Amino acid sequence: MEKEQISIIISKYLSNQATQEEIDILADWIEKDKEHLTEFKHLKNIWEVANPAFDPDTINVDQAYRNINLKFSTPIKTSTSIIYYWKKIAAVIAIPLMMLVGYLSYENYNNKESIIYQEVFTAYGSKSLIHLPDSSKVWLNAGSTLKFPTVFKGDERSVHLQGEAFFEVESDKEHPFIVYTDKMAIKATGTAFNVEAYTNDQNTAVTLVNGKVNLLFDNTDKLLNPGQRIDYDKNNETYEIRNTDTYKWCSWKDGIHAFRDDSLEFVFKRLGQIYNVEFVVKDKEISEYVYRATFQNESLDQILNLLQSSAPIYFEKKVNEAKDNNYQNKQRIEVRRSK
Repeated sequence: MEKEQISIIISKYLSNQATQEEIDILADWIEKDKEHLTEFKHLKNIWEVANPAFDPDTINVDQAYRNINLKFSTPIKTSTSIIYYWKKIAAVIAIPLMMLVGYLSYENYNNKESIIYQEVFTAYGSKSLIHLPDSSKVWLNAGSTLKFPTVFKGDERSVHLQGEAFFEVESDKEHPFIVYTDKMAIKATGTAFNVEAYTNDQNTAVTLVNGKVNLLFDNTDKLLNPGQRIDYDKNNETYEIRNTDTYKWCSWKDGIHAFRDDSLEFVFKRLGQIYNVEFVVKDKEISEYVYRATFQNESLDQILNLLQSSAPIYFEKKVNEAKDNNYQNKQRIEVRRSK
């Protein structure tokens, strides 16, 4: 099937104008190759960013497609990849680099009133500042998703997080603010705290700057005080609460990555989360090397150069590997001891 044809079908599917025959064609195309599923997820993300929730009946697919072709003035060749074609569309409509707004969905409360939810995704290597309906602020770290209602209703102000975020919560004791992650709920009334809850990470962590929060997990209710941090192991269902330097864990929202006598294993893990990179350490001793540094607004390449100049290591970048559960391919970097 020509790439131009499948691209048109995807456009119709995402705008709810595809026929059943076209839906079947698309389903067959996705099932034929795992890479097709990865491409489809990528295109869906671009479409949702470019088309926030509105009435699908107002979309004129044929006219939109003609307008896109006029933008580029040359016909699309069948050899052109679908991903490249859609990236050009994304460039035309000027997607913000700092924040990708995902989609608007609908859920019903017990009173049957419909409420709109917004989901925000922050691209790798960046961060976003979100203002919630109650004037609370959320800094959303790279590769993270936050889902929240456009209007808080009911007895609580609830949001859902996958990834990392720093919260500055407006005080409202009658309506507690609750952050839901996959294994923990963080309950606050007015406070500032950081939450690390990446889905693929074994640990969920909360660092409290000021105020108080209640942590609910495994039928356990724990109170966290300012200057404390909890690390919860989701696999072993164990946790540790300790006093900590909150700056180290929260400075990322100001564009600062602070490492304080951390192992390089931790440094690589942290950089991997932020930049969507897989570090493969070829020498165990490298992982145990203790490192102390502060990076501010540097790119990944700049950080790698600084690491090479200050530690006995060097890096080898490998070909990107496609991941079935991630539309964005993950760069693989091997770490070796300097000779």
